[in-house]
Amino acid sequence: MLTQTDKANDLANRFGNSATEGGEFAPGGIPVSEIAKEYGSPFYLYHADMISDRVRRVREALGTEVAYSLKANPNLAVCSLIAQAGAGGEVASSGELIVARAAGFAPEDIVFAGPAKTDEELRMSVDEGIHAVNVESLGEIERLAAIAEEAGKTIGVGIRINPTAQLMGSGMRMGGTVGQFGIDQADLAEAVEKVLSHESLVMRGVHVYTATQVFEVDPLLEHCRNIFDIALEAADHAGHALEMIDFGGGFGVPYFEKTSEFDLDRFGEGLKEIVSGYRSDSRLEGCRFLFELGRYLVADAGVYVTRVVDVKETRGKTFAVTDGGMNHHLTATGNMGQVFRKAYPILNLTRTDGAVPEEGVAVAGPCCTPLDSFGNNIPLAAPEVGDLIGVFYSGAYGYSASNLGFLSHPSPAEVLLHNGEALLLRAGGKPEDVLNGQKALTRS
Repeated sequence: MLTQTDKANDLANRFGNSATEGGEFAPGGIPVSEIAKEYGSPFYLYHADMISDRVRRVREALGTEVAYSLKANPNLAVCSLIAQAGAGGEVASSGELIVARAAGFAPEDIVFAGPAKTDEELRMSVDEGIHAVNVESLGEIERLAAIAEEAGKTIGVGIRINPTAQLMGSGMRMGGTVGQFGIDQADLAEAVEKVLSHESLVMRGVHVYTATQVFEVDPLLEHCRNIFDIALEAADHAGHALEMIDFGGGFGVPYFEKTSEFDLDRFGEGLKEIVSGYRSDSRLEGCRFLFELGRYLVADAGVYVTRVVDVKETRGKTFAVTDGGMNHHLTATGNMGQVFRKAYPILNLTRTDGAVPEEGVAVAGPCCTPLDSFGNNIPLAAPEVGDLIGVFYSGAYGYSASNLGFLSHPSPAEVLLHNGEALLLRAGGKPEDVLNGQKALTRS
């Protein structure tokens, strides 16, 4: 089982690290200090080849279509890479739909999921002619039908089912429980009938997404068998073959100790065996099978880089205080969904081969709250002021999932390693940006 330091070093090597003589992290041969000098700190650094290769590997292993969940990282260039690698898109807002189209995802390869879709979002889906709106309630079916009818168009529908059976062993469960997601399996027949009652709606198929951060292969395969059974039941109610089964996704990323890589190859082999048993069923003739994947495609291809502003010793403990923290990377500070706060794989990028203090190092950000901490006992090479700290597995749920306005610090830059260059995707903010879009009261 790899330690967090082992994981960090492994990820650094996958970035193409050619460490300098002093041990500085140099992804693709570019010293990280040069990137920081050109674009400022903090910044997110993404690796183009790692993203593209992961998409291709997943598609090959599964033998199905893949729809990228933009919520994981909606950066336009990142999305463009994924579209160019042959994936479709799964969006959950009008903003994500705009990004998906700008990134090159074809409308027929886009599905729209998520609760509380507004009329504006449904109208945009109809206007764009996307493959399917994965509806989350009976009421949403009615609203979508009215909007499509008013536009004089048809729109594909996937019925998101909240299954009776719960996927066990998963990290965060989003189905098999009482919640805002999906239509209960017991109401499947009614949902299908409601879709079929509207000429403006085209019954595409079913969507089931019940969990994220799943590492266990066998329960996930059993879950897929269950989805096939739900799909066949839906086809029987519809009286025609389905065009789509959306299996959700949720493949785990091993951020923490005692977690190993999801066995993609074993899952793919098991899935292909299951698919072969259903492929010949006339109710699935010509059906598209797809998996929604977000963090699994991009998490390992990103590192968040922040600079040490202060180093202090207090009661025998070394603290490295950095210019970025929970305001820029909420998930890495354990403030988004973690029950027990744990450290991501972290390295001192300036001196990757330096000696580590016996008690480890506490790394804290600039926000005025004790919650702003990347970890308290990190085996980090002894930091000095000016050193750059790298938080790995930061390609997903980083920039866009953070409270960038908290304490009004400037936003981080986003940079892409592509064809041997470090390309600026989005410039870091400036202190005066805090006033953008605001108006002061004038004295009367």
